[in-house]
Amino acid sequence: MGIVSVQQLGKRYGEFWALQDCSLEIPEGSVFGLLGPNGAGKTTLIRCMLGFIRPSRGKAFVEGFDCETQSLPVRERVSYLPAETKLFRTMKGEECLEFFASIHPRGDLGRAKSIADRLGLNLNRRVAFMSTGMRQKLAIACVLSCRSRVIILDEPTANLDPTTRQTVLELTSEANQQFGATVVFCSHVMSEIQEICQYAAFLKSGTVVEAVRLDAIEPVHRVRFKSSAPDSASVLFPGNKFSVVGSTVTLELRGEITPFLPSLQSSEIRDLTIDLASVQVIYDRVHNLG
Repeated sequence: MGIVSVQQLGKRYGEFWALQDCSLEIPEGSVFGLLGPNGAGKTTLIRCMLGFIRPSRGKAFVEGFDCETQSLPVRERVSYLPAETKLFRTMKGEECLEFFASIHPRGDLGRAKSIADRLGLNLNRRVAFMSTGMRQKLAIACVLSCRSRVIILDEPTANLDPTTRQTVLELTSEANQQFGATVVFCSHVMSEIQEICQYAAFLKSGTVVEAVRLDAIEPVHRVRFKSSAPDSASVLFPGNKFSVVGSTVTLELRGEITPFLPSLQSSEIRDLTIDLASVQVIYDRVHNLG
């Protein structure tokens, strides 16, 4: 059993099943990506794991504690960043950090202030006068500062600029590698999952339809370029999936990228971009987008 174990979990609202036969094992010490479109059941799953809502059937456990009947010890071991954070509007940033550090048994005010500093957050400003991005930074500092056994982050980089997004990914990796936290990382940004997660699960219509270890799947690179002879892609890259729109070619190259580099150096190719897209390819297949 993983540090988080979900067993045939189901949640029904009337005739609608938000979760149905959902099973998942999250290994201790991992960063585990949770992927799915809006309405796939990610938030419902998290709320069942935290004991916020009661499942209609099945079980979920955190460190062996039943999330339904032992929700208090579960929440003592978890730090949770919801997709829509609610903070006290009349408090200053520093007062928020002090409050949340004091109520969580594993809170660490010093680390919270250090994270806020790395995020460039002005702690003297009241929450009511903070931008959406600043409030997100404050919530991240509250959550990642706790030395919890499990950290659950639901869309942590939403509303953040690219530089801050990267800092949040670094802080998440540090919580995992330096402090041993198991991290559940929900995101719509495939590159984030690809960068920091060791495992990923794909939800569709309330069910985990596929779970993978990322270092065990075949690498797939998505290559885009403009070419004066776009139809030559079928000759330069035989057997690989590609599409052509005007002069722009999009390729999916499976396996290591090195053997394809000589062909990508053709004088006909310009504006070349290469992205590791293994997670995106699985997501597209699961949701019939590819």
